Amino acid sequence: MAAVGVPVRLKLEPRDGSGQQARALRREGRLPAIVYGHAVDSVSVAVDGRDFLRAFQKVGRNQLLDLQIGDEPVRKALVREVQRSPRTGDLLHVDFYQVNLTEEIESEVPIEFEGEVEIVSKGEADLLHGLHELKVKCLPTDLPPVITVDVSGLKEVDDEIRVKDLKALPGCEILDDPDDLIVKVQAHRVEVEEVAPAPAAAEVPTIGEAEAAAEAPAEQTEPQG
Repeated sequence: MAAVGVPVRLKLEPRDGSGQQARALRREGRLPAIVYGHAVDSVSVAVDGRDFLRAFQKVGRNQLLDLQIGDEPVRKALVREVQRSPRTGDLLHVDFYQVNLTEEIESEVPIEFEGEVEIVSKGEADLLHGLHELKVKCLPTDLPPVITVDVSGLKEVDDEIRVKDLKALPGCEILDDPDDLIVKVQAHRVEVEEVAPAPAAAEVPTIGEAEAAAEAPAEQTEPQG
């Protein structure tokens, strides 16, 4: 991600917004996009696909971009949505959200874990991740690139970190439930393989038993005199 204070600029061109033009743009290696925001008229634009990817790799979804549309003043914006083809994975469309630097916004910030849990490193337990990002509310200029969570304080099975255990973020309010689990040490799962019961042995008469039973004469009752 781009370092704070180093603006990443992206040049955009206005477009008419038609589907036919969007397909033509993609064939040329450009992407159809839109710029919108609170109290801002949306603008359909086009951006060079390679330029967008380079910028996106630097800023992700929660760091500001400088958008230059023609000769207009620079617009501060975030990448809000990137649409890809479900079949090929190719980029199809980009949504940019123009911000007002004096108005708070809500955004998802990825969690970055640091430190080592000794019993996990030794293979004696597992580390369960509950959340991978947090939703925050703050001014666009206070939006952190990542939220770092140190797990080195976790020592035993069932030790955990929840949202309420995090230190306050300067200028930011975390909107997730305070009791939401972020990370936990858990015992190894032991998978017990179920053994199917052996089929009951059928009672099969020994060769000759059935014939002998059939040939045995019935017991005669002697008449009583």
